[in-house]
Amino acid sequence: MSSGLISAVRRDTKQRDRYHIYIDGEFAFSVHEDILIKYNLLKGTPVDGGLHEEVLQAEERHKAYLTALRLLGIRPRTAAQLEQYLTDKGYSSAIAREVRLLCEERGYIDDRDYARRWVAERIRNRPRGRYALKMELMQKGISMDIAEAALSELDQREELEAARRWLSKRLRREAELPSDSRQLQKILVALTRKGFSHAVVKAVRKELQEGRFPCAADEEREQ
Repeated sequence: MSSGLISAVRRDTKQRDRYHIYIDGEFAFSVHEDILIKYNLLKGTPVDGGLHEEVLQAEERHKAYLTALRLLGIRPRTAAQLEQYLTDKGYSSAIAREVRLLCEERGYIDDRDYARRWVAERIRNRPRGRYALKMELMQKGISMDIAEAALSELDQREELEAARRWLSKRLRREAELPSDSRQLQKILVALTRKGFSHAVVKAVRKELQEGRFPCAADEEREQ
């Protein structure tokens, strides 16, 4: 690590928020403007090995933080996704975790809000049952407690409506209700694979058996 007096501070000609630090006439390191200000890295400032190491670690954390903000600016992520992204980018696990905690503290990441929004979006646009939604959330790093809390806001009526929307789209292609037990069973298995609960699958089966479920042909005639 370099030790001595800062002999020059030069602004990068392309990245205007970065500065090159020279110690005793020799280039030592580059830092972001925020780190320059935080550590008062001005010409004539003495730098020893300990300060040099501290500055480099602070610079690495700051770079990881800016990387995190760029990622979160694209779309929301879970805490686990952000931490994994940073480690994949080459940052140490300690820095990735520290940045993730900072983003949570500042409200840039909120797994509870993410889980609620994910459930609402999937139910509305890509219908799934609560079991499938729970697995999807946990695969994204959401804890079981948070996933279950988000799903607790989804009542059976909403799940049943989601199952109906999914099945309506399927029946729209087929333009008719299942005509035999084998076709009916195939549909019920598909609903189960989509993660819908036993109670919801049972309710849909009853509607189909009683001929109360609208098919595509009926919808077209009504229009």
